[in-house]
Amino acid sequence: MIPQVIIIGAGISGLSLAWRLSRQGLKVHVLESSNTVGGLAGTLRQGRYCMDIGPHSFFTDDSEVLNIVLDMFDNRLTPMPREVKFLYQNRYLDYPLTAHSVLFQMGFWSGILTGLSFIKSKINNLQRTLPVDQEETVEDWAIKSFGAHLYRTFFKPYTEQFWKIPCTELSSRSIPTHTRMSFINTLRLLLLKPIGKKDSSLIEREMLPTYYPDTGFAEIAERVADAARKAGAQIQVNSRVVGVNELPGEGVRIRYEYEGEFKEIEGAQVVSTIPLNRLVKMLHPSAPPEVLTSADRLDYRSLVVLGMVTEKQRILNCGYIYVLDRPYNRISEMNEFSPATSPEGENILVVEMPCLRDSVVWSASKEELFDMCIGSLAEDGFIAPGDVKHLLLVKSPYAYPIYRKDYAPNLKRLFDHINARERISTLGRLGEFRYMDIDKCIRRAFDFADQLQNRL
Repeated sequence: MIPQVIIIGAGISGLSLAWRLSRQGLKVHVLESSNTVGGLAGTLRQGRYCMDIGPHSFFTDDSEVLNIVLDMFDNRLTPMPREVKFLYQNRYLDYPLTAHSVLFQMGFWSGILTGLSFIKSKINNLQRTLPVDQEETVEDWAIKSFGAHLYRTFFKPYTEQFWKIPCTELSSRSIPTHTRMSFINTLRLLLLKPIGKKDSSLIEREMLPTYYPDTGFAEIAERVADAARKAGAQIQVNSRVVGVNELPGEGVRIRYEYEGEFKEIEGAQVVSTIPLNRLVKMLHPSAPPEVLTSADRLDYRSLVVLGMVTEKQRILNCGYIYVLDRPYNRISEMNEFSPATSPEGENILVVEMPCLRDSVVWSASKEELFDMCIGSLAEDGFIAPGDVKHLLLVKSPYAYPIYRKDYAPNLKRLFDHINARERISTLGRLGEFRYMDIDKCIRRAFDFADQLQNRL
């Protein structure tokens, strides 16, 4: 009998795994709690309006992943440059932050102070090292890498605006890896290193050409889902998993809710892409108390995405703008990705607001969120209240893993427990408590599928 693999979650990781396993001849059943596929790589569609859950763009230096995705679109996706800015004290900076932006775009005196502070930090670092068992915080990393001046004026306010947690309480893993490259390495990259080598650095990855489907990023997930179905996978939406029960012998039973009824399905292996701490609390037999305590100490930052439909065009002159000291941390313009995301003559300006799930922002209506944001948007010259004709809203309760400085031992305790259960695995950004770009999610799913196929 062909063993069945049950995948919890139809985000890009779960769908990529389903497609790969199905092509390898395994029986696959995917359970997704929402009514659409894609997860965080999904798109809200209302009428002819298409708004991503924070606009994405697909880029990769992995030739296999690139060719597979392009082939699913019959090679109709065209490469485009990725244009990103950072609005800092009414100045536009490069993003990710570069040596050029620090020395020249931030202003003369800021560049001088940053340079002096940077030299001082390098001298101090020769005399100071962190204890082996002490987690490096965002404050430790930023001062060591860029100096105290840039930490106080840039990294601290932006990081705390995003995470709502003091930098002294956050692990340096909270900073995206491409930003964690040191000032000297960034300068070396800008002046010396060419783009396009096999093991591209992470800032070079940001310079790779990007691809975007006509009617929203979710088209990529939808194409992968279609390919998985054609290969034999069953993908079932509106199916919320409530229990994962290991059976005597070799098997796992999943209990889930579908259209108000509770149902069960059995398989030889379960792969979960839902939040790791939620999975651990669903397991039967139950995890030990210390594991459940660690699950409670790991969490994810939520995300609210507000779209404002307008007839204004070329508002940002780029895809994204990151901002400081605003109610939102990023602005994007859907027509910069594809004009087909709105009816002709219209556009969608999008603001992203990371938040806590018990915050005012999380519970606010789209009209209340608009009132919170429009003053800053108008003051910065992007859009005025009278320019907006319709509002769109998406709320994602689990968007970014939060790396508090004590996350590592708690995460290890959860993974040790999961790994001891041979028939249960985790995958993806939420399942592995790991920030990853879309192409990395696909690659990890493919590699995991190859490993799993050899085990079953």
